[in-house]
Amino acid sequence: MHLMRLQIQYFRNLAKVDFEPVAGVNLITGLNASGKTSLLEAIYYLSHLRSFRTHQITDLINRQATQLQLVAKIHTNSHHQIPLGILRSRNKLEVRANHQPVKRVADIAALFPVIAIHPDSYKLITGGPSYRRQYLDWGVFHVEHNFFAIWQRYKKALQQRNAALKSKQNNEYCALWDHELVDMAVRIDQMRDGYMNALYPYLQALIQRFFKDQDVELSYKRGWSEESDLKVLFKSELYRDRMRGFTQYGPHRAELLIRVDGQSAQTGISRGQQKTLVALLRLAQAQHFTESTGRSCILLYDDLAAELDARHRREILAVLVKMKIQLFLTAIEAEQIDLSGWETKKMFHVEQGQLKDLI
Repeated sequence: MHLMRLQIQYFRNLAKVDFEPVAGVNLITGLNASGKTSLLEAIYYLSHLRSFRTHQITDLINRQATQLQLVAKIHTNSHHQIPLGILRSRNKLEVRANHQPVKRVADIAALFPVIAIHPDSYKLITGGPSYRRQYLDWGVFHVEHNFFAIWQRYKKALQQRNAALKSKQNNEYCALWDHELVDMAVRIDQMRDGYMNALYPYLQALIQRFFKDQDVELSYKRGWSEESDLKVLFKSELYRDRMRGFTQYGPHRAELLIRVDGQSAQTGISRGQQKTLVALLRLAQAQHFTESTGRSCILLYDDLAAELDARHRREILAVLVKMKIQLFLTAIEAEQIDLSGWETKKMFHVEQGQLKDLI
């Protein structure tokens, strides 16, 4: 799986760009605010239909335009070429894949899996539990084909129960969705727990390499006590749920606790260590994806040189060169990134929103 071509119109400061990357490593250089991060952001948008930098669509559409357009050609593992297109205005979104309309984000995410590491990625550690649930669920979604449907059923039942709780309906009415919630919750927990067990060997190998003298521990917490039956818990906590107006327990409250030498990684390690650990979490996820699905995802690494010191940069590149994925890196200067280990490579330069091939 790799991106063969991407034509961009009016995405941030990229007015008109025709980008033809290689299946190996692609290095995009340029000064800050030149458009190199916007190029990665456009690739990410193709997969997630959202940005990794902003939630506002008005930030993504060029000021000289009323809509942005992305047109891509994807090479699949079965050697097919699939056209992919997105047209996005402030009020309308159109997505087409293989000449057919796409209605769900899940469908395009499954078709074109993309992982991004960027300057705000440290929030995976410092942010709230939702960041870590998103991390978990990206991986589960791509290896468990029925996860999305199960999660949608859980989410719908949860919304119904919470609405009943908030409006102070009677106990019988509030409990109408308990059976569906419990059934879906158990299945979600099993898939998340299974994913973490499968992911851990990849992550552990990287941790031993980068945190040699430190004890890094990850603990998956399912969102309710291991000793408790969720159905019984819903019944016993119904009064408190009604007082709060929401459901206190379930996989929507799951957490991934990360500790280094017994201390929370949120406060117990430096920002540089947090960024390194986040990179390892993402790289392990990409490695597991390739091994478990027989496919390859696309990895975006924005401003690697600025995010890591020279030693960690060399070690991360040594890991990346062994991964059979399409890789996109950005840097201010080409000399900051050593690409000598890659056979298939290409360099680009972005200046004032214009892209040029270097090699």
